[in-house]
Amino acid sequence: MHGAVAGAVAALPPLPPLPSPRAGSNVLLHLAREYPNYKLICLDKLDVCSSLNNLEPIAKNPQFTFVHGDICSADLVRHICQANDVDTIMHFASQTHVDNSFGNSLNFTYSNVQGTHTLLESVKSLGGQIRRFIHVSTDEVYGEQNAESDRSREHETPLNPTNPYAATKAAAEFIVKSYRSSFNLPTIITRGNNVYGPRQYPEKLIPKASQSTLFLFLPL
Repeated sequence: MHGAVAGAVAALPPLPPLPSPRAGSNVLLHLAREYPNYKLICLDKLDVCSSLNNLEPIAKNPQFTFVHGDICSADLVRHICQANDVDTIMHFASQTHVDNSFGNSLNFTYSNVQGTHTLLESVKSLGGQIRRFIHVSTDEVYGEQNAESDRSREHETPLNPTNPYAATKAAAEFIVKSYRSSFNLPTIITRGNNVYGPRQYPEKLIPKASQSTLFLFLPL
């Protein structure tokens, strides 16, 4: 599953150092491989960027369960957490890709803002059961950066999103922060740069360019 749409819910003991923010499927495969005592549950609505093939290496792993559903369903999220004694939520689910957000930005608001808000409400309703809520955001929330920008201090830069996708991710961050301040939820926000690697959806630059190159140089 691509990180664009993958929502990972996991019942975990104390969290180890995580790999760099990547596609949700890559993190699930990493956790299953490195921490065989973890119980891993992936909640995903299988939108356009998703593929169950990405989870094939752990499909028969007894520690892993896949649930086809939407993070905007509060009842479903609460049921999964209660039935499996979940204590950590890793929230990768979102609509991504800046260009797509110009065409149908309301879908981005629904998934990125309402989806995040629904997860947080579900966590709040569970009392103190959830010990960590890890919200995977993006450096797009900072807006345009120039060559002279001091990237070492970027986390102190005011948020200035300049496209609908980035705006929805920034809005989601503010909701996450408000739930930490108002309800003392144990939240963590990550802002990864653009990433690439195995199982990446081909609309992105590097896999698209790679596929084009393979097509152009395919022997007759």
